[in-house]
Amino acid sequence: MKTLRALLALSLAASAAVFFAGCSTVPLSKDGEMQATFVAGEFRMLVNADAPRTAAATSEAFKQMGLFEVKRELRTFDAELAARSPKDEKIRVVIKEINSKQTELRIRVDVVGDRNFSRKLYERIEANLGAAGTGQARAGMSGW
Repeated sequence: MKTLRALLALSLAASAAVFFAGCSTVPLSKDGEMQATFVAGEFRMLVNADAPRTAAATSEAFKQMGLFEVKRELRTFDAELAARSPKDEKIRVVIKEINSKQTELRIRVDVVGDRNFSRKLYERIEANLGAAGTGQARAGMSGW
């Protein structure tokens, strides 16, 4: 009975370590006021644009970064896009409109994620949104 409890406690501790080890904030501005989160290999943030404009900016960012778009599912308030890198890594972007002016953006590179590449893709998407006059990133996603 004692061994079973010890084994259960050990497995719960290991699960908690795996769950919490992959979460961090990513500063997006020099003053640290704008932040994204990197949770379990997924880069998350808000942008100040609706879902269709964010999807168009993402598709353009894929082209600008030399990625081959392999999937584009567009709906009224959300979208999912996927691309392949020259190294055959799968890049997936999930877009969900929060309201008419804000959209949640989630980027995952392959299975484990790539924080630096995700940030570069995000910056390209944001630049495309800014070029269209639709806004910039929203701060405060660190509460996830």
